[in-house]
Amino acid sequence: QEHSFPTRRSSDLAVTSNAQYARVVAGAGSGKTRVLTYRLAYLVGEMGVDPRSIVAIAFTNKVAGEMKTRAINLLNNKGQGISVSTFHSFCARFLRQEIDCIGFPNSFLIMDEDDQEKLIKDIAVEDGFKRKDSIVSFTISFISYYKCIGMYPEDIPTKNIKSEADKKALKFFHEYENRKSKMYCLDFDDLLLKTIEILETNDFVRQKWQNRISNILVDEFQDTNDVQYKLIKLLLKPSTSLYVVGDPDQTIYTWRGANQDIIINFQRDFPLAETIILNENYRSTKKILDCANKLIANNKKRVPKDLF
Repeated sequence: QEHSFPTRRSSDLAVTSNAQYARVVAGAGSGKTRVLTYRLAYLVGEMGVDPRSIVAIAFTNKVAGEMKTRAINLLNNKGQGISVSTFHSFCARFLRQEIDCIGFPNSFLIMDEDDQEKLIKDIAVEDGFKRKDSIVSFTISFISYYKCIGMYPEDIPTKNIKSEADKKALKFFHEYENRKSKMYCLDFDDLLLKTIEILETNDFVRQKWQNRISNILVDEFQDTNDVQYKLIKLLLKPSTSLYVVGDPDQTIYTWRGANQDIIINFQRDFPLAETIILNENYRSTKKILDCANKLIANNKKRVPKDLF
């Protein structure tokens, strides 16, 4: 085994692990989010960790709210400082405090997907297209793809722009960024990219936030993308604990940049990481699990486990 700790198989041990770096590989129906919630309550209630020093990341706002409520209830309402957020809401909170250091006002506006689509349609119309022309949806996908891998228009290699649609989308991308900046707006992808920019270029801000954080917990880690993982690593200092829960067999957001190699190669990045496998399924019958186990065993990139 690549790691120093033995692989353990128990939700109780997953909650109480004392490893600085822990990867919980939780199979379908084994209670991923429940384990993370109990881990959060355990850190505060049993280990005495200041809840304000914990960054807990969930995949959606709905799950984040449920995790926070359940953790507080487990602590008999004594964990009022607990915060659970998505990557985007964490970055929005960060930027409200720090974005002025890159010359942007803290009162910036956040564009949702409808705002983004409207702006791109306006740009397309001014260039002679109609609002329903295919170049609009193509440009939205083009921008999303490149921002998802951390690129703004000026970062895109010339060799990547091959078709006329690519050229037009790149032109619209430039104009989209210019107009957003003039309106002091950020889209959802900007929230992560601007946070990373500040953490990479401002030593004072990075060290300030690293010193605030003692523990980072991440749910649905199999769907983390490279930009999100980069953010996590920028927030780590040598003493910070990182606890991730996920399952490579359930990676479904590759179309949105999810990189399952991140969870699979976790122990390459953190050689002393402990892996804990949860393979008891509470959702399905034995017949279904036997079939699923046989099918998924053909996957080459996975952490071996058999659900029962």
